[in-house]
Amino acid sequence: MLKIQFPEKYTLRFFLKVSQLINDVQNQIIESSFVKFDLSRTMFIDPFGMVTLLSFCRHLYNTYNIHSVITLPEGQAGSYMARAGFDSLNDSFITIERPRKNIMNYLKKNENMGVLKFFDSESDIMPINTEFESWMKQNQFTEYEINSLTTFVSEMIQNVCQHSRTRQRGVICIQAYISSKGEPFLSWAIGDSGIGIRQSLLQSELVEVTSLSDERVIREVITKGISRFKDDKTRGNGLTRLYHGAQKRGASLYIQSNSGLYGLDFDKNRQKKLERPIPFSVSGTNIGFFLQGKHLTTN
Repeated sequence: MLKIQFPEKYTLRFFLKVSQLINDVQNQIIESSFVKFDLSRTMFIDPFGMVTLLSFCRHLYNTYNIHSVITLPEGQAGSYMARAGFDSLNDSFITIERPRKNIMNYLKKNENMGVLKFFDSESDIMPINTEFESWMKQNQFTEYEINSLTTFVSEMIQNVCQHSRTRQRGVICIQAYISSKGEPFLSWAIGDSGIGIRQSLLQSELVEVTSLSDERVIREVITKGISRFKDDKTRGNGLTRLYHGAQKRGASLYIQSNSGLYGLDFDKNRQKKLERPIPFSVSGTNIGFFLQGKHLTTN
């Protein structure tokens, strides 16, 4: 069984590194029946990490019929992983190797919110948003933030249900927690194993994207409003609103679709644009949004 060792953190910023690790052994992966994603040394995984790890597993199964094994860490890190969503994974081609050391004592101490849910219809939005709203209200988020952030989540779920043609159910992961300094952090991600943004536009006969790479297509969708609803300007601009919302709030936003990545990275009080191909092309679309501390009350 081929083993791929994950870094100590698997977050938005580590996606390209992990993608490169997988790409480096791609030929060996294709020759394998099982691939082990070893998270035994990983102390933290954010929602974008969760949905992209699931996306890697789904891609390997859908493309090569390869099953995946995910090894979790022990102790407090293991309790965090369980709460982050690994206890909720239910794809039959993924096996979770749980730590030998009992993690239940740590679970009792962890009061942070960790939600991973699967969805296949728009009727699944309301219970997800209800849980999301509850945590935000408990932590004094403004009504503006609650309304706008739940709207973003709803729109992204609708996109998956209506346009992605995902082979497995869509997945949403939300994490919210309070830092040691007492600041709230909010991170969520949505993923699918569908046809991707560029292919969706091509199937809608938008010929202007034919010669564009996946990452360039994402940029055109966001900055120029290119949409499969070309004759209806009131529809198809959910990603644009999400991008502008991330800009306004100083958030990090990653949009990965098939072989391309586009978005914003907020680091050291600076927001930088990202546009690049990814080393290991993963079928489908994954969107990650990370908001912290002082930016939560922007209105």
